Amino acid sequence: MHIADAIPVASPLNTDWTAIPVHHGRKLLRRLRHRETDTHRDGAWQGILRNTGWLLAGKIVGAILSLIYLGLATRSLGPTAFGQFVLILGTGQAIVTIVSFESWQLLLRYGMERLRAGQADALGRLVAFCLILDLAGALVGACLAVAGVALLGPWFGWSTGTQSQALAFCFVLLASFRSSATGVLRLHDRFGAAAFAETVTPVVRLIGALLVLSLGASVLGLLIAWAVAELITAAAHWVLAFRVLPPRREWWRWRGLLAVPKECPGLWRYAAITNAGSTLGLVGKQVAVLLVGASVSPAAAGGYRIAHQLGQALANISDMLSRATFSEIMRARAGHTAAQLARLFRSASLLALITAAIMIAILLLFGRATLLLLAGKHYMSVYPLVLILGTAAALDAGSVSFEPALLATGRVWLALRLRLISTAFLFGALFLLLDKMGPIGAALATLLASLLALVMLGTAAWRAVHQPR
Repeated sequence: MHIADAIPVASPLNTDWTAIPVHHGRKLLRRLRHRETDTHRDGAWQGILRNTGWLLAGKIVGAILSLIYLGLATRSLGPTAFGQFVLILGTGQAIVTIVSFESWQLLLRYGMERLRAGQADALGRLVAFCLILDLAGALVGACLAVAGVALLGPWFGWSTGTQSQALAFCFVLLASFRSSATGVLRLHDRFGAAAFAETVTPVVRLIGALLVLSLGASVLGLLIAWAVAELITAAAHWVLAFRVLPPRREWWRWRGLLAVPKECPGLWRYAAITNAGSTLGLVGKQVAVLLVGASVSPAAAGGYRIAHQLGQALANISDMLSRATFSEIMRARAGHTAAQLARLFRSASLLALITAAIMIAILLLFGRATLLLLAGKHYMSVYPLVLILGTAAALDAGSVSFEPALLATGRVWLALRLRLISTAFLFGALFLLLDKMGPIGAALATLLASLLALVMLGTAAWRAVHQPR
Protein backbone atom coordinates (compact mmCIF):
# COMPACT_ATOMS: atom_id res chain seq x y z
CA MET A 1 0.00 0.00 0.00
CA HIS A 2 1.28 3.47 -0.86
CA ILE A 3 1.73 6.02 1.89
CA ALA A 4 -0.72 8.30 0.11
CA ASP A 5 -3.41 5.62 0.39
CA ALA A 6 -3.18 5.73 4.19
CA ILE A 7 -3.66 9.50 4.39
CA PRO A 8 -7.30 10.60 4.55
CA VAL A 9 -8.30 13.08 1.87
CA ALA A 10 -9.75 16.31 3.23
CA SER A 11 -12.84 17.30 1.29
CA PRO A 12 -16.22 18.81 2.19
CA LEU A 13 -17.82 15.36 1.80
CA ASN A 14 -15.65 13.26 4.13
CA THR A 15 -14.57 15.84 6.72
CA ASP A 16 -15.93 15.50 10.26
CA TRP A 17 -16.90 19.13 10.77
CA THR A 18 -17.89 18.56 14.43
CA ALA A 19 -14.28 17.66 15.30
CA ILE A 20 -12.90 20.96 13.97
CA PRO A 21 -12.83 24.08 16.16
CA VAL A 22 -15.23 26.78 15.03
CA HIS A 23 -12.54 29.30 14.04
CA HIS A 24 -10.63 26.65 12.06
CA GLY A 25 -13.86 25.57 10.36
CA ARG A 26 -14.57 29.11 9.28
CA LYS A 27 -11.06 29.45 7.84
CA LEU A 28 -11.45 26.19 5.96
CA LEU A 29 -14.82 27.25 4.55
CA ARG A 30 -13.33 30.55 3.38
CA ARG A 31 -10.50 28.70 1.66
CA LEU A 32 -12.90 26.34 -0.08
CA ARG A 33 -15.06 29.22 -1.26
CA HIS A 34 -11.98 31.10 -2.42
CA ARG A 35 -10.84 28.08 -4.43
CA GLU A 36 -14.28 27.73 -5.97
CA THR A 37 -14.30 31.43 -6.85
CA ASP A 38 -10.88 31.18 -8.47
CA THR A 39 -11.97 28.08 -10.39
CA HIS A 40 -15.10 29.83 -11.73
CA ARG A 41 -13.16 32.97 -12.59
CA ASP A 42 -10.31 31.15 -14.29
CA GLY A 43 -12.75 28.89 -16.13
CA ALA A 44 -14.73 31.85 -17.47
CA TRP A 45 -11.58 33.73 -18.46
CA GLN A 46 -10.13 30.66 -20.12
CA GLY A 47 -13.46 30.16 -21.88
CA ILE A 48 -13.24 33.64 -23.39
CA LEU A 49 -9.66 33.05 -24.53
CA ARG A 50 -10.40 29.57 -25.90
CA ASN A 51 -13.54 30.63 -27.76
CA THR A 52 -11.87 33.80 -28.98
CA GLY A 53 -9.03 31.64 -30.32
CA TRP A 54 -11.46 29.51 -32.32
CA LEU A 55 -13.24 32.56 -33.67
CA LEU A 56 -9.94 34.28 -34.38
CA ALA A 57 -8.76 31.38 -36.53
CA GLY A 58 -11.94 31.53 -38.61
CA LYS A 59 -11.91 35.32 -38.83
CA ILE A 60 -8.28 35.46 -39.96
CA VAL A 61 -9.00 33.02 -42.78
CA GLY A 62 -12.18 34.90 -43.67
CA ALA A 63 -10.48 38.32 -43.61
CA ILE A 64 -7.63 37.21 -45.86
CA LEU A 65 -9.93 35.52 -48.37
CA SER A 66 -12.41 38.41 -48.32
CA LEU A 67 -9.67 40.87 -49.22
CA ILE A 68 -8.60 38.59 -52.08
CA TYR A 69 -12.03 38.18 -53.66
CA LEU A 70 -12.90 41.83 -53.08
CA GLY A 71 -9.71 42.83 -54.83
CA LEU A 72 -10.55 40.55 -57.75
CA ALA A 73 -14.03 42.07 -58.02
CA THR A 74 -12.67 45.62 -57.78
CA ARG A 75 -10.06 45.18 -60.49
CA SER A 76 -12.27 43.20 -62.88
CA LEU A 77 -15.52 45.19 -62.75
CA GLY A 78 -14.19 48.72 -62.79
CA PRO A 79 -15.35 51.62 -60.56
CA THR A 80 -18.91 52.06 -61.89
CA ALA A 81 -19.89 48.38 -62.13
CA PHE A 82 -18.25 47.64 -58.80
CA GLY A 83 -20.20 50.53 -57.29
CA GLN A 84 -23.47 49.03 -58.56
CA PHE A 85 -22.49 45.67 -57.10
CA VAL A 86 -21.76 47.36 -53.76
CA LEU A 87 -25.13 49.15 -53.72
CA ILE A 88 -27.04 45.91 -54.37
CA LEU A 89 -25.00 44.14 -51.71
CA GLY A 90 -25.53 46.96 -49.22
CA THR A 91 -29.27 47.08 -49.87
CA GLY A 92 -29.66 43.36 -49.20
CA GLN A 93 -27.50 43.46 -46.07
CA ALA A 94 -29.33 46.48 -44.68
CA ILE A 95 -32.72 44.80 -45.13
CA VAL A 96 -31.49 41.58 -43.52
CA THR A 97 -30.09 43.57 -40.60
CA ILE A 98 -33.39 45.37 -40.03
CA VAL A 99 -35.63 42.29 -39.94
CA SER A 100 -33.36 39.56 -38.59
CA PHE A 101 -33.82 38.35 -35.02
CA GLU A 102 -30.66 37.94 -32.97
CA SER A 103 -32.12 34.63 -31.82
CA TRP A 104 -28.70 33.30 -30.81
CA GLN A 105 -28.78 35.80 -27.93
CA LEU A 106 -32.19 34.48 -26.85
CA LEU A 107 -30.83 30.94 -26.83
CA LEU A 108 -27.89 31.91 -24.67
CA ARG A 109 -30.03 34.02 -22.34
CA TYR A 110 -32.75 31.43 -21.69
CA GLY A 111 -31.16 28.21 -22.91
CA MET A 112 -28.15 28.23 -20.59
CA GLU A 113 -30.24 27.52 -17.47
CA ARG A 114 -32.18 24.76 -19.25
CA LEU A 115 -28.98 23.17 -20.50
CA ARG A 116 -27.48 23.21 -17.01
CA ALA A 117 -30.68 21.75 -15.53
CA GLY A 118 -30.85 18.98 -18.15
CA GLN A 119 -34.24 20.16 -19.45
CA ALA A 120 -33.82 18.81 -22.97
CA ASP A 121 -37.47 19.17 -24.03
CA ALA A 122 -37.72 22.76 -22.83
CA LEU A 123 -34.47 23.60 -24.60
CA GLY A 124 -35.69 21.95 -27.80
CA ARG A 125 -38.92 23.96 -27.73
CA LEU A 126 -36.89 27.12 -27.28
CA VAL A 127 -34.74 26.25 -30.32
CA ALA A 128 -37.85 25.61 -32.42
CA PHE A 129 -39.39 28.88 -31.21
CA CYS A 130 -36.26 30.84 -32.18
CA LEU A 131 -36.22 29.14 -35.59
CA ILE A 132 -39.80 30.30 -36.18
CA LEU A 133 -38.77 33.83 -35.23
CA ASP A 134 -35.99 33.66 -37.83
CA LEU A 135 -38.46 32.46 -40.46
CA ALA A 136 -40.95 35.20 -39.58
CA GLY A 137 -38.22 37.80 -39.90
CA ALA A 138 -37.33 36.45 -43.35
CA LEU A 139 -40.98 36.73 -44.50
CA VAL A 140 -41.27 40.29 -43.23
CA GLY A 141 -37.96 41.08 -44.89
CA ALA A 142 -39.23 39.78 -48.23
CA CYS A 143 -42.06 42.32 -48.15
CA LEU A 144 -39.65 45.05 -47.10
CA ALA A 145 -37.27 44.08 -49.91
CA VAL A 146 -39.99 44.52 -52.54
CA ALA A 147 -40.80 48.00 -51.25
CA GLY A 148 -37.15 48.92 -50.67
CA VAL A 149 -35.91 47.96 -54.12
CA ALA A 150 -38.84 49.75 -55.78
CA LEU A 151 -38.00 52.88 -53.77
CA LEU A 152 -34.22 52.80 -54.05
CA GLY A 153 -33.99 51.58 -57.65
CA PRO A 154 -34.78 54.93 -59.34
CA TRP A 155 -32.66 56.74 -56.73
CA PHE A 156 -29.62 54.64 -57.66
CA GLY A 157 -30.40 54.71 -61.38
CA TRP A 158 -31.12 50.97 -61.59
CA SER A 159 -32.74 49.52 -64.68
CA THR A 160 -35.65 47.09 -64.41
CA GLY A 161 -33.26 44.17 -64.85
CA THR A 162 -30.92 45.46 -62.12
CA GLN A 163 -33.88 45.88 -59.76
CA SER A 164 -34.90 42.28 -60.39
CA GLN A 165 -31.36 41.09 -59.66
CA ALA A 166 -31.26 43.12 -56.44
CA LEU A 167 -34.62 41.75 -55.32
CA ALA A 168 -33.63 38.14 -56.01
CA PHE A 169 -30.38 38.67 -54.13
CA CYS A 170 -32.28 40.06 -51.14
CA PHE A 171 -34.57 37.00 -51.12
CA VAL A 172 -31.58 34.65 -51.03
CA LEU A 173 -29.96 36.55 -48.16
CA LEU A 174 -33.20 36.42 -46.20
CA ALA A 175 -33.57 32.69 -46.82
CA SER A 176 -30.05 32.05 -45.52
CA PHE A 177 -30.91 32.70 -41.85
CA ARG A 178 -28.75 30.82 -39.37
CA SER A 179 -28.87 32.78 -36.12
CA SER A 180 -30.62 29.99 -34.20
CA ALA A 181 -28.12 27.42 -35.44
CA THR A 182 -25.28 29.68 -34.33
CA GLY A 183 -26.95 29.95 -30.92
CA VAL A 184 -27.13 26.17 -30.56
CA LEU A 185 -23.41 25.82 -31.30
CA ARG A 186 -22.40 28.58 -28.89
CA LEU A 187 -24.76 27.32 -26.21
CA HIS A 188 -23.01 23.94 -26.30
CA ASP A 189 -19.58 25.62 -26.43
CA ARG A 190 -18.93 24.41 -29.99
CA PHE A 191 -17.07 27.52 -31.08
CA GLY A 192 -14.74 25.46 -33.24
CA ALA A 193 -17.66 24.13 -35.27
CA ALA A 194 -19.15 27.63 -35.54
CA ALA A 195 -15.82 29.01 -36.77
CA PHE A 196 -15.62 26.26 -39.39
CA ALA A 197 -19.14 27.04 -40.61
CA GLU A 198 -18.38 30.77 -40.85
CA THR A 199 -15.27 30.03 -42.92
CA VAL A 200 -17.47 28.45 -45.59
CA THR A 201 -18.64 31.91 -46.72
CA PRO A 202 -15.27 33.39 -47.82
CA VAL A 203 -14.09 30.08 -49.28
CA VAL A 204 -17.16 29.68 -51.50
CA ARG A 205 -17.11 33.37 -52.43
CA LEU A 206 -13.50 33.13 -53.53
CA ILE A 207 -14.17 30.00 -55.60
CA GLY A 208 -17.24 31.65 -57.10
CA ALA A 209 -15.37 34.88 -57.89
CA LEU A 210 -12.58 32.98 -59.63
CA LEU A 211 -15.13 31.01 -61.65
CA VAL A 212 -17.06 34.13 -62.61
CA LEU A 213 -13.92 35.99 -63.63
CA SER A 214 -12.78 33.07 -65.77
CA LEU A 215 -16.11 33.19 -67.63
CA GLY A 216 -16.22 36.98 -67.91
CA ALA A 217 -16.67 39.40 -64.99
CA SER A 218 -20.20 40.68 -64.41
CA VAL A 219 -22.28 42.07 -61.58
CA LEU A 220 -24.84 39.27 -61.98
CA GLY A 221 -22.18 36.57 -61.81
CA LEU A 222 -20.72 37.94 -58.58
CA LEU A 223 -24.18 38.29 -57.05
CA ILE A 224 -24.83 34.62 -57.82
CA ALA A 225 -21.49 33.64 -56.25
CA TRP A 226 -22.31 35.65 -53.10
CA ALA A 227 -25.81 34.15 -52.91
CA VAL A 228 -24.57 30.57 -53.26
CA ALA A 229 -22.02 31.20 -50.52
CA GLU A 230 -24.75 32.39 -48.14
CA LEU A 231 -26.93 29.34 -48.81
CA ILE A 232 -24.08 26.86 -48.33
CA THR A 233 -22.98 28.62 -45.13
CA ALA A 234 -26.50 28.44 -43.71
CA ALA A 235 -26.69 24.74 -44.57
CA ALA A 236 -23.34 24.12 -42.84
CA HIS A 237 -24.53 25.85 -39.67
CA TRP A 238 -27.74 23.83 -39.47
CA VAL A 239 -26.03 20.50 -40.18
CA LEU A 240 -23.53 21.12 -37.37
CA ALA A 241 -26.22 22.43 -35.00
CA PHE A 242 -28.45 19.39 -35.48
CA ARG A 243 -25.50 17.10 -34.87
CA VAL A 244 -25.12 18.73 -31.46
CA LEU A 245 -28.85 18.87 -30.75
CA PRO A 246 -30.82 16.43 -32.96
CA PRO A 247 -34.35 17.74 -33.70
CA ARG A 248 -37.42 15.93 -32.36
CA ARG A 249 -41.07 15.98 -33.37
CA GLU A 250 -42.33 17.10 -29.98
CA TRP A 251 -40.47 20.39 -30.33
CA TRP A 252 -42.91 21.49 -33.01
CA ARG A 253 -46.19 20.84 -31.20
CA TRP A 254 -48.28 23.97 -31.23
CA ARG A 255 -49.08 23.93 -27.52
CA GLY A 256 -45.45 23.53 -26.61
CA LEU A 257 -44.40 26.45 -28.81
CA LEU A 258 -47.10 28.67 -27.33
CA ALA A 259 -45.82 27.78 -23.86
CA VAL A 260 -42.27 28.99 -24.57
CA PRO A 261 -42.92 32.68 -23.70
CA LYS A 262 -44.52 31.55 -20.41
CA GLU A 263 -41.56 29.30 -19.65
CA CYS A 264 -39.15 32.16 -20.37
CA PRO A 265 -40.34 35.24 -18.44
CA GLY A 266 -39.58 38.47 -20.22
CA LEU A 267 -38.72 36.74 -23.51
CA TRP A 268 -40.63 39.13 -25.77
CA ARG A 269 -39.26 42.18 -24.01
CA TYR A 270 -35.71 40.85 -24.13
CA ALA A 271 -36.05 39.85 -27.80
CA ALA A 272 -37.47 43.22 -28.84
CA ILE A 273 -34.89 45.28 -27.00
CA THR A 274 -31.79 43.25 -27.93
CA ASN A 275 -32.81 42.99 -31.57
CA ALA A 276 -33.58 46.69 -31.77
CA GLY A 277 -30.20 47.51 -30.23
CA SER A 278 -28.36 45.14 -32.54
CA THR A 279 -30.19 46.51 -35.58
CA LEU A 280 -29.39 50.08 -34.62
CA GLY A 281 -25.75 49.21 -34.14
CA LEU A 282 -25.37 47.58 -37.56
CA VAL A 283 -27.80 49.24 -39.93
CA GLY A 284 -26.19 52.69 -39.65
CA LYS A 285 -22.95 51.43 -41.17
CA GLN A 286 -24.82 49.85 -44.10
CA VAL A 287 -26.90 52.98 -44.62
CA ALA A 288 -23.73 55.08 -44.84
CA VAL A 289 -22.62 53.16 -47.95
CA LEU A 290 -26.05 53.60 -49.54
CA LEU A 291 -26.13 57.33 -48.76
CA VAL A 292 -22.71 57.83 -50.34
CA GLY A 293 -23.90 56.04 -53.46
CA ALA A 294 -27.14 58.01 -53.63
CA SER A 295 -25.69 61.45 -52.88
CA VAL A 296 -22.37 61.17 -54.74
CA SER A 297 -22.13 58.29 -57.26
CA PRO A 298 -21.94 54.48 -57.47
CA ALA A 299 -18.20 54.78 -58.07
CA ALA A 300 -17.84 56.77 -54.83
CA ALA A 301 -19.88 54.12 -53.05
CA GLY A 302 -17.46 51.49 -54.39
CA GLY A 303 -14.48 53.38 -52.99
CA TYR A 304 -16.21 53.87 -49.67
CA ARG A 305 -17.04 50.16 -49.58
CA ILE A 306 -13.39 49.22 -50.11
CA ALA A 307 -12.34 51.42 -47.20
CA HIS A 308 -15.23 50.06 -45.16
CA GLN A 309 -14.22 46.48 -45.97
CA LEU A 310 -10.66 47.06 -44.79
CA GLY A 311 -12.01 48.51 -41.58
CA GLN A 312 -14.51 45.66 -41.36
CA ALA A 313 -11.67 43.14 -41.53
CA LEU A 314 -10.51 44.69 -38.26
CA ALA A 315 -14.06 45.04 -36.96
CA ASN A 316 -14.47 41.28 -37.37
CA ILE A 317 -12.02 40.94 -34.50
CA SER A 318 -14.24 43.06 -32.27
CA ASP A 319 -17.29 41.06 -33.35
CA MET A 320 -15.41 37.87 -32.49
CA LEU A 321 -14.53 39.16 -29.02
CA SER A 322 -18.10 40.36 -28.46
CA ARG A 323 -19.61 36.97 -29.23
CA ALA A 324 -17.14 35.08 -27.04
CA THR A 325 -17.56 37.59 -24.22
CA PHE A 326 -21.36 37.53 -24.42
CA SER A 327 -21.41 33.73 -24.27
CA GLU A 328 -19.14 33.57 -21.22
CA ILE A 329 -20.92 36.41 -19.40
CA MET A 330 -24.23 34.62 -19.89
CA ARG A 331 -22.62 31.40 -18.69
CA ALA A 332 -21.23 33.25 -15.68
CA ARG A 333 -24.60 34.87 -15.00
CA ALA A 334 -26.11 31.41 -14.48
CA GLY A 335 -23.69 30.40 -11.74
CA HIS A 336 -21.45 33.25 -10.54
CA THR A 337 -21.77 36.03 -8.00
CA ALA A 338 -21.83 39.75 -8.77
CA ALA A 339 -18.18 40.11 -7.67
CA GLN A 340 -17.07 37.31 -9.99
CA LEU A 341 -19.02 38.85 -12.87
CA ALA A 342 -17.32 42.19 -12.21
CA ARG A 343 -13.87 40.56 -12.35
CA LEU A 344 -14.76 38.82 -15.60
CA PHE A 345 -15.98 42.14 -17.02
CA ARG A 346 -12.70 43.88 -16.14
CA SER A 347 -10.62 41.11 -17.69
CA ALA A 348 -12.70 41.12 -20.89
CA SER A 349 -12.51 44.92 -21.10
CA LEU A 350 -8.73 44.84 -20.75
CA LEU A 351 -8.49 42.28 -23.54
CA ALA A 352 -10.73 44.44 -25.73
CA LEU A 353 -8.62 47.57 -25.16
CA ILE A 354 -5.42 45.68 -25.99
CA THR A 355 -7.10 44.40 -29.15
CA ALA A 356 -8.12 47.94 -30.12
CA ALA A 357 -4.54 49.18 -29.70
CA ILE A 358 -3.23 46.31 -31.86
CA MET A 359 -5.82 47.09 -34.53
CA ILE A 360 -4.72 50.72 -34.76
CA ALA A 361 -1.07 49.67 -34.99
CA ILE A 362 -1.89 47.23 -37.83
CA LEU A 363 -3.85 49.95 -39.59
CA LEU A 364 -0.96 52.43 -39.46
CA LEU A 365 1.69 49.90 -40.47
CA PHE A 366 -0.08 47.94 -43.20
CA GLY A 367 -3.15 49.96 -44.23
CA ARG A 368 -1.67 51.72 -47.25
CA ALA A 369 0.11 48.63 -48.58
CA THR A 370 -3.02 46.52 -48.16
CA LEU A 371 -5.15 49.08 -50.02
CA LEU A 372 -2.65 49.20 -52.89
CA LEU A 373 -2.54 45.41 -53.11
CA LEU A 374 -6.31 45.09 -52.83
CA ALA A 375 -7.62 47.75 -55.20
CA GLY A 376 -4.65 49.16 -57.11
CA LYS A 377 -3.52 52.73 -57.67
CA HIS A 378 -6.94 53.93 -58.83
CA TYR A 379 -8.35 53.65 -55.30
CA MET A 380 -5.41 55.08 -53.31
CA SER A 381 -7.41 58.28 -52.86
CA VAL A 382 -9.63 56.46 -50.33
CA TYR A 383 -6.72 55.84 -47.93
CA PRO A 384 -7.92 58.60 -45.55
CA LEU A 385 -11.25 56.75 -45.40
CA VAL A 386 -9.38 53.56 -44.48
CA LEU A 387 -7.70 55.33 -41.55
CA ILE A 388 -10.92 56.90 -40.28
CA LEU A 389 -13.13 53.82 -40.64
CA GLY A 390 -10.40 51.56 -39.27
CA THR A 391 -10.10 53.77 -36.19
CA ALA A 392 -13.87 53.60 -35.77
CA ALA A 393 -13.62 49.79 -35.92
CA ALA A 394 -10.92 49.91 -33.23
CA LEU A 395 -13.20 51.97 -30.98
CA ASP A 396 -15.95 49.41 -31.53
CA ALA A 397 -13.48 46.70 -30.50
CA GLY A 398 -12.71 48.58 -27.29
CA SER A 399 -16.38 48.49 -26.29
CA VAL A 400 -17.25 44.87 -27.06
CA SER A 401 -17.72 43.82 -23.42
CA PHE A 402 -19.91 46.78 -22.47
CA GLU A 403 -23.25 45.89 -24.07
CA PRO A 404 -23.08 42.18 -23.05
CA ALA A 405 -22.46 43.36 -19.47
CA LEU A 406 -25.53 45.59 -19.58
CA LEU A 407 -27.67 42.76 -20.94
CA ALA A 408 -26.36 40.26 -18.39
CA THR A 409 -27.12 42.61 -15.50
CA GLY A 410 -30.66 43.30 -16.67
CA ARG A 411 -30.07 46.78 -18.12
CA VAL A 412 -31.60 45.94 -21.49
CA TRP A 413 -33.61 49.16 -21.72
CA LEU A 414 -30.55 51.21 -20.86
CA ALA A 415 -28.53 49.44 -23.57
CA LEU A 416 -31.26 50.18 -26.10
CA ARG A 417 -31.54 53.84 -25.10
CA LEU A 418 -27.80 54.33 -25.48
CA ARG A 419 -27.87 52.65 -28.90
CA LEU A 420 -30.74 54.92 -29.93
CA ILE A 421 -28.74 57.98 -28.93
CA SER A 422 -25.58 56.88 -30.77
CA THR A 423 -27.53 55.88 -33.90
CA ALA A 424 -29.52 59.13 -33.93
CA PHE A 425 -26.22 60.98 -33.62
CA LEU A 426 -24.79 58.92 -36.52
CA PHE A 427 -27.71 59.74 -38.84
CA GLY A 428 -27.63 63.40 -37.88
CA ALA A 429 -23.89 63.60 -38.48
CA LEU A 430 -24.23 61.72 -41.77
CA PHE A 431 -26.78 64.14 -43.17
CA LEU A 432 -24.77 67.13 -41.94
CA LEU A 433 -21.23 66.07 -42.89
CA LEU A 434 -21.99 64.05 -46.04
CA ASP A 435 -23.51 67.08 -47.74
CA LYS A 436 -20.53 69.30 -46.88
CA MET A 437 -17.59 66.89 -47.06
CA GLY A 438 -18.72 63.91 -49.16
CA PRO A 439 -17.44 60.40 -48.31
CA ILE A 440 -14.90 61.82 -45.81
CA GLY A 441 -17.83 63.35 -43.92
CA ALA A 442 -19.60 59.99 -43.81
CA ALA A 443 -16.48 58.35 -42.41
CA LEU A 444 -16.04 61.08 -39.77
CA ALA A 445 -19.69 60.67 -38.75
CA THR A 446 -19.09 56.94 -38.26
CA LEU A 447 -15.97 57.65 -36.18
CA LEU A 448 -17.70 60.18 -33.94
CA ALA A 449 -20.67 57.85 -33.40
CA SER A 450 -18.32 55.00 -32.42
CA LEU A 451 -16.54 57.28 -29.94
CA LEU A 452 -19.85 58.39 -28.43
CA ALA A 453 -21.02 54.78 -28.08
CA LEU A 454 -17.72 53.79 -26.44
CA VAL A 455 -18.00 56.51 -23.79
CA MET A 456 -21.70 56.01 -23.02
CA LEU A 457 -21.72 52.21 -22.99
CA GLY A 458 -18.45 52.03 -21.07
CA THR A 459 -19.67 54.34 -18.31
CA ALA A 460 -23.00 52.54 -18.01
CA ALA A 461 -21.46 49.05 -18.04
CA TRP A 462 -18.89 49.91 -15.35
CA ARG A 463 -21.64 51.21 -13.07
CA ALA A 464 -23.84 48.18 -13.80
CA VAL A 465 -21.29 45.54 -12.81
CA HIS A 466 -19.79 47.43 -9.86
CA GLN A 467 -23.04 48.87 -8.45
CA PRO A 468 -25.51 45.94 -8.69
CA ARG A 469 -29.16 46.56 -8.00
